[in-house]
Amino acid sequence: MKKHLFLIPVFFLAINTVHSQTAVSPVSQLDDAVKALALDIHKKLVEVHAQKVILGQFSYRGSVPPFATYWTNQLTEELTNMQGRAYVILSTGTPGADRTISGEIVEVTNIIRVYNRLISSEDRSIEAAFHSDFERNAAINTMLVSGGGGGSSSSSSAQDEYEVDSWEYPVSYEIGLGENAPLMNRTITEGDEDFFLLIPERDGRLTMETTGNIDTYMTFYNYDTGDELDEDDDGGSGSNARIRYNVRAGTRYLAEVRGYGRSTTGSYGFRAYMTPPREGANSWDNPLSYEPGIDEGSATLMNRSLQDHGDEDFFLIVPANNGRLTMETTGHNMDTYMYLYNYDTRELLDEDDDGAQDYNARIRYNVQAGRRYLVKVTGYDGETGTYNFRAYLSVPVVLTPDEYEPDDDPSQAKLIEIGRPQQHNFHHADDVDWVKFQISQPGRYVIRARGVNSNSLDTYIELYDSNLNLIAEDDDGGTSYDSRLALHLESGLYYLKVWCLDDEPNQPYTISIITD
Repeated sequence: MKKHLFLIPVFFLAINTVHSQTAVSPVSQLDDAVKALALDIHKKLVEVHAQKVILGQFSYRGSVPPFATYWTNQLTEELTNMQGRAYVILSTGTPGADRTISGEIVEVTNIIRVYNRLISSEDRSIEAAFHSDFERNAAINTMLVSGGGGGSSSSSSAQDEYEVDSWEYPVSYEIGLGENAPLMNRTITEGDEDFFLLIPERDGRLTMETTGNIDTYMTFYNYDTGDELDEDDDGGSGSNARIRYNVRAGTRYLAEVRGYGRSTTGSYGFRAYMTPPREGANSWDNPLSYEPGIDEGSATLMNRSLQDHGDEDFFLIVPANNGRLTMETTGHNMDTYMYLYNYDTRELLDEDDDGAQDYNARIRYNVQAGRRYLVKVTGYDGETGTYNFRAYLSVPVVLTPDEYEPDDDPSQAKLIEIGRPQQHNFHHADDVDWVKFQISQPGRYVIRARGVNSNSLDTYIELYDSNLNLIAEDDDGGTSYDSRLALHLESGLYYLKVWCLDDEPNQPYTISIITD
């Protein structure tokens, strides 16, 4: 027996065993090959500090012939009796293994090749790969005839041609370009699960669905990370499952299909296709360029719509100056969710759900001139509808303390007259201003704090009586982010506390108290 080490990305050992066509039994060939293989696998298990190991399935043309069963049993025996091992061999189906050994049997001209892979349970990476070659003869041909399956959750009598498939050995499906994508016919037997590997060639909207008369359930994963991305029961026609998901080119995904209940069995069809881009659609690699305004009033309002569950819009922003970038959605038709990324590194910088009015999203972030940022907007929990998007850049403004300072607590409050506004500054983000005023005539009054240059300054007011008991407060009761109170006041002395919700206040503001 000769061993050859090949330099490929994983540790790969080929064991070549060639025997005469006149050999009566392949048992001695298999035994010798398995012993050599077990020794090399043992060394690798020791090297990676394996703790618990499972011998998985070896299949040939979608079935489990006696050849595969014998191979698995012999390998289990050799590893179980290996001297000096610190790992344990678990029974098939037992949870908790950190390594799995499995593989497949294939034909290469007149050679039968057995591939063996050592797979990490943590990230499903292949830590080592080996193969053993055998020259075909009548005895081996006999052992390759399916003996009725085994080791699969499917019933052998009803298995389709793609069995035995699993997470480690999914069926590759070539994604179609529309609803006429080819239908792959599969069969679900009691307790069965089918696995489809999907690798999109471009970014876009991937639809996966089943057809037929049985009640199917589908789960969608990132194949390499194992993260569950979505699941569905009856999203398709009748009791069929359907999942739509925005995917990225070259990423490996896995769709798992099973019957809704363990006893659900029967035939179904599976297909997956990329949805043709809708008019005006964009993606991470093809975002909409957006030039931010210099303030809220000058920002261009871009009308957009999210048309189906999980739809997303992407906006590329390259600020011309350092400053505070405000990105927000407006409208009353849907609940939006927003993400902000560094476009070049794909690092998530911030995210928001209801930071703006109603159910709109808003992010404020200090940005650098020339750096590329990407804003992603989607509906909260897949909601659809129309919305508006805008962004504006506030260049940092240094505000000096105003003439009323210090006025940081009630004892320092300065008097403001009814009907005569005062202009103040928040000279830092934590600055608080107090004023006091006298009501001589009971009636209805309007109290307001708003930015001098625009309504983008986010003010907050709190009204107290002469004993400093809180009477009322407001955030955005005025126009946009202005604070405003309209209420009846009796004669007496009142105190007003004004502060700002912006991290970097960029303009002066006025306080006004007038009769309504």
